[in-house]
Amino acid sequence: MNPLASTKSAGRLLMALTAIASILLIASCGSSSSLTTPNRQGFGDGNLSGTYVISISGTDVNSSSFIVPFAIVGTITANGKGGITGGTVDINDPGNLGVHTGQAVSSSSGYQVAQDGRGTGTLVTSVATFNFDFVLTSASHGLISRFDSFGAGSGTIDIQTPVTSLTGSYAFSLSGTDSGGNFNPLGTVGAFTLSSNSITGTEDFNDDLTSGAGFTGLTLTGQVVLGAGGTSATAHFINTSVVDASLASLNFDVWVIDSTHLKFIENDTVNSGVLLAGDAFTQVTSLSAGQLVFVLSGLDGTGNPVAAGGYATTDANGDLTNGVEDYNDNGTVVLGKQPFSTTSATCVAGRCQLTLNGFSNGASQPFVFAVYPSSGGGQVLEIDSFGLLQGASYSQSATSFTGSGGYALNLTGQNTGPGGEVDDIAQFNAGTPDTSFTGPQNMTGSLDENDLGSLLTTTSSLKGIYVPDTAPDGRGSISSTNSGTLLGGFTLQYYVVDSSTVVFIDVDSAQVAVGIFQAQGASGSAAAQSRMAIVHPAVRAHGALRSK
Repeated sequence: MNPLASTKSAGRLLMALTAIASILLIASCGSSSSLTTPNRQGFGDGNLSGTYVISISGTDVNSSSFIVPFAIVGTITANGKGGITGGTVDINDPGNLGVHTGQAVSSSSGYQVAQDGRGTGTLVTSVATFNFDFVLTSASHGLISRFDSFGAGSGTIDIQTPVTSLTGSYAFSLSGTDSGGNFNPLGTVGAFTLSSNSITGTEDFNDDLTSGAGFTGLTLTGQVVLGAGGTSATAHFINTSVVDASLASLNFDVWVIDSTHLKFIENDTVNSGVLLAGDAFTQVTSLSAGQLVFVLSGLDGTGNPVAAGGYATTDANGDLTNGVEDYNDNGTVVLGKQPFSTTSATCVAGRCQLTLNGFSNGASQPFVFAVYPSSGGGQVLEIDSFGLLQGASYSQSATSFTGSGGYALNLTGQNTGPGGEVDDIAQFNAGTPDTSFTGPQNMTGSLDENDLGSLLTTTSSLKGIYVPDTAPDGRGSISSTNSGTLLGGFTLQYYVVDSSTVVFIDVDSAQVAVGIFQAQGASGSAAAQSRMAIVHPAVRAHGALRSK
C-alpha cells in the first residue's frame, strides 16, 4: 500500500486538494453527465429524492498521522436535482475531530447520480466536509462509502419513514472501539423489549478479544425515547454486571429508518473514548429451520484480520449441521473447509448460544458465538477469548442470483500488509453463469476504490467472471480485473441469500474484506432495505501511517 504522507505539510496539501475537489464536485452537482458509465440502468439525480438515513463507519487519520476510528450517522434531505437541502448528522471521531452530535447539514452539500446508479457527493457541516461515493439499488436504498483523502469507511443509505411510536422487541449489533485511548476493537450484540420508553433485555460484549464470564448474557436495562418528529430517538443502555466499568452505561442517538429498522451511534463525550455504531431490527424469537448463509469479519486470536463465510443447515434451536466454511486469515486462505457443526445449542428468549466444532478463524478449537435472530438476519458475535468475529447470518431462500440486470456492490476491509482500510463501491451487470474461469466474461461494470485516502480510484473498469458451485448450494467464486485499483482486481467467495442479495468474503492474499451486492431497479418501490448489511470489520485502528 502507498500510505499517506505523515508530515503536517503533506496533510495541509491534501486538505487543500480535497477542498478544491469538493468545490468542483459541488459545482458539478445537478448533472450526471460527468460520471462515466458503461451500463445504463435508468438512474439519475431524480432517484435520490426525500429524506434518507445515512451511516458510515470506518477509519481516518488525525494530525499526528495516526489511524483512528470514526462513524457518521444521521439524515440528509435530497431534492432530486443534485442538491442536499438539509439534514442532521452525528460525527463520532474520538481520536481526531471529537464527538459532535446534531450537526446541521449545509445546503451547500450536493450529489450527482450516474445512469448506472453510482453517485458522488459532498456532505458539508461546520465540523468538517466529507466526500462520499455511493451506488443505488433503488430510489429507497443504496450502499455508501467515504471517499476523500482523510479517511475511508462504508455503510448504507435508506429512505426514512417517520414513526408515531417504538414498540415491541429489537435485536441489535454494534461495533467500534473501546475506551482508554488505544482504540481496541469492541463488538456487542443483544436484544431489548420496549415498554413505556423503558427497556429490558440481554447483551453480550467482546472487548479486544476478551469475552466470556462478565461479558456475556448480561441483563440490559435503560431507556429508548422517541423524539417528537418520529425520526430520531435517544437510548441509554445500562449493564451494571459487566466487568468493564466503561461499558456499564452507554448513550446513543438513534435514527429511525422505519418501525423495523433503527440506526445507532454512540454520543458519549470524547473523554469516554468508546465508539459504537450499528443497526437494530425487529427481534425474532428463534432461528428459521433450513439452510442459512453467513459472513463474519474481525480479528483472529493474535489480532490479525480475518473474514469467514459459508453455509450450514440449522434447526430452530440453532443446532448446525453440514457446515461449509471459507476463511481468509491475514492472507492465508482456506476454501471449502468441511464439516463444522454445533453441540447443544441453546436458544432462550431470542438469544442463541452456539459452540462450533470444526470451525476455524485460522486456529482450531471450539468457538462460541451469540446469535440474536431478527428480521434483518441473525446478529452474530464471537463470545470466547480466541478472536473477535462479528457479522450476520441469513435464512437462504434461493441458491442462485438472477443472471441478468444490474447489481450494486460494496466491499470493506483492510490490506494485510502495512497500511489500513480499503472500501469499494461498484456497479456491474451480470450475465449467464460460467462453469469455469476459462469461460467468457460475464460481469462488466465500474468500480471506485478508497485505499485509506492514499489511493482514490474513480471509475475503474470492472471485468470479471463468476462461477457458481456445481451443487445448487448458493456458493460460488468471482475473479475480477479492476484496473487502477491497489490490487488490480479481487477474488471473492460469495453466498446467495435470495435471488437479489448476495454476501461475500475477499479471498485475496493481500486483502481481507467482506461485502454485499444487491440487485438494482431504478423504478423500484420506495421501501427501505430490510436485510442486515455487513457489519463493519473490527480493526486495530491505532498505528502511525508510514511516509511515502
